[in-house]
Amino acid sequence: MGTSSAIVVMKEKITAFYLFGKTFPDRMYPFRVEIEGQFVRGRAAYEHAVDQAWEKFGPHHLGFMLTMYREVFHFLGALVFIVLMTVLSHQFLNSDVALYVLMGSAILALFAQEFYYHPKYYAQPMVKGISDWLTWVVPMMAYLFLFR
Repeated sequence: MGTSSAIVVMKEKITAFYLFGKTFPDRMYPFRVEIEGQFVRGRAAYEHAVDQAWEKFGPHHLGFMLTMYREVFHFLGALVFIVLMTVLSHQFLNSDVALYVLMGSAILALFAQEFYYHPKYYAQPMVKGISDWLTWVVPMMAYLFLFR
C-alpha cells in the first residue's frame, strides 16, 4: 500500500470516527415517538423530533429541549476527553506541559469546527456554535485551572 492510499484510508477512518461521535446522541435518543402508527426510539425518534423542531422554529434550530439534550452529550464528551488527555499526557508522554498543549489544540480545533466548519457545511446557527464551544471548553478550562 502506497503512502497516498494509506493517507486516504486514515482520512476515511477519521471521518467515520467523527461521524460516529456526531451522530451518537441521535442513536441514543431515549424518548418514544409514534410514527405512522408505530412507536420508535433512537435515531428515527430523534429525526422526527428534529423535523418537528424545524417546522416550529425554522431550519437548523432545534429548540431548547433538543439543544439541551445534545449539550449533555457535548459535556459528557468533554469529560471523557479530559480523562483521556490526562492519561495520555501523564502515562504515555510523561509531561504536564503535554496536557496544556493537547487541551489548547483541542480548543483551537473546536473553534474551527464550531465557527467555520459547521456553519459552512451544516448551516449551524452562530448561537449553537457558541453553546457547543462553551460546553466543551468550560469543563476543560475549569479542569486546567482547578486541578492542575
